[in-house]
Amino acid sequence: MKYSIEAWIYNPIAKEILLLKVKIEQRSFWQPITGGIESDESPEIACIREIFEEAGLEIELTELLQIGHHTVVIDEDLTIFKTLFLVETKQKDIHISDEHIDFMWTEVKNVPDILYWQSNQETFQKILEKLR
Repeated sequence: MKYSIEAWIYNPIAKEILLLKVKIEQRSFWQPITGGIESDESPEIACIREIFEEAGLEIELTELLQIGHHTVVIDEDLTIFKTLFLVETKQKDIHISDEHIDFMWTEVKNVPDILYWQSNQETFQKILEKLR
C-alpha cells in the first residue's frame, strides 16, 4: 500500500482548476497536484509540501479542505490510498517543478475532458460535488 495526496487547486474568482502536465517516457498527461506521503508526515503536511514543491504556492493548514479518500489498485503489488484535498486560492502565479512540463488554469466544466487517468476522473467527481 502506498499513501499519497491529491490536491485540487481552485480559483473561486475565475472558477478555474489548476492542472499540471506530466511527461513519462513518450506519454504526457494532465493531472492535479499529487504526491506521496513521507513516513513522518500527516496527509495535511504532505499536501502543503506537495503544493509548494509542484506549484510554488504557499498554503496554510486552514486552507485545506479534506474531501475524503480514494483507493486505486494498480496491480496485485501496488495499491494507492489517496487522501483528497480541495484548496481555494486567489493566487494564479504558478512555478512548476522539474517533474512537470506545463500547467494550466482551466474552467471547471473542461476538466473531465482533459484528465487522462480514470482515477483522476473519479476523484474530480468528488471535488465537483463540493464546488456545487
